Amino acid sequence: SFTDPLVLMIAIPFAFIGAVWGLLIAGKHGCMPAFMGFILLAGVVVKNSILLIDFIKMYREEGHPFLESVRMAIKVRTRPILMTAVTTIVGMIPIALEWAVGLERLSPLAIVAIGGLTVGTFLTLVFIPTFYTIKEKIRYKLAGKTLDE
Repeated sequence: SFTDPLVLMIAIPFAFIGAVWGLLIAGKHGCMPAFMGFILLAGVVVKNSILLIDFIKMYREEGHPFLESVRMAIKVRTRPILMTAVTTIVGMIPIALEWAVGLERLSPLAIVAIGGLTVGTFLTLVFIPTFYTIKEKIRYKLAGKTLDE
């Protein structure tokens, strides 16, 4: 589907909002390590979105109604998504606070990852299923069907 990647890409700006907030709060500037953090962040957030939509499609193929499939996918994927985000955030704290000897220059990368994952994770769990549901309703409406046919 051409529209599925568009839904997946919606998560990236949400994560970037948190990353920019993190840089502003920490008083750091945009530099090469910070931009590396943006790349890391985009990969993690898009991966979470892909898996969420993949689980929705998998439950649909098993014959579950659409909204039940969305709820089941969120229920199944929330814990792994939160575990990934929290472990990355906790692992980046010493680097962000410049406690890691020799890694002080990577402080902006850690701050971008912490801020982006904090905001992006929660917004991904809310907005990706919402936008996917809206997209599917529009697609089915244009095809002249109802969503659970």
